[in-house]
Amino acid sequence: MYDETASLFEIDEPAPSPNVIVPPPIKTEQVQAIRDAFERAGVARQDDRKTLIESVVVREVASLRELKAIEARRIIQRIEGLHSSTAVSTGSAWDNREEDTWIDRL
Repeated sequence: MYDETASLFEIDEPAPSPNVIVPPPIKTEQVQAIRDAFERAGVARQDDRKTLIESVVVREVASLRELKAIEARRIIQRIEGLHSSTAVSTGSAWDNREEDTWIDRL
């Protein structure tokens, strides 16, 4: 009555597909590009760098060498976006506005 080979809770693991594409590892040039981008953005603390990288790849990363090439491109884009979004403010919000208002056109 009881067949041990056909258990209700044992699930056979599917065989790995031969068509799985493994992304290439990060290149030396990309590692340097990430470091240069951090320098341009003014991110000097290692903890800040690690937090930013992990927020992009959504996993823990102990070293830049653990990254994949595609992840490096996304990290560089995020760093450059961070750098470009930090505008220097020299006055009030009114002084730093980008568009003219009707008052400016009078």
